[in-house]
Amino acid sequence: MGIYMVTLWYPPDKGADIAKIILKQPREIPFVTKWRVFNAAAGLDGLKAYHLIYTERGKAEEAMGGIIKYFMPFLNVEGFRYIFEPLMGVSDSYALMGMKWD
Repeated sequence: MGIYMVTLWYPPDKGADIAKIILKQPREIPFVTKWRVFNAAAGLDGLKAYHLIYTERGKAEEAMGGIIKYFMPFLNVEGFRYIFEPLMGVSDSYALMGMKWD
């Protein structure tokens, strides 16, 4: 399973523009098994959203294309920015060090 975290920032006055784009986006992306979104205030940066996206095991690269395509229309919103990060589970990261996480 691959896990991605996409963090978005946008100005507060662009919230309606962002919402309109979200409503037009597909509800399913190939190879994505779970997609959770959490919103937060971001102080001077406006608003922030965290997207935690889980993919099928062995299909993270294939899913990445669909996920990036999903966010492309947001780039037309002035002040919008995002960061795309692959995540690793704690047990997997311990395994890289030859240790076991119980």
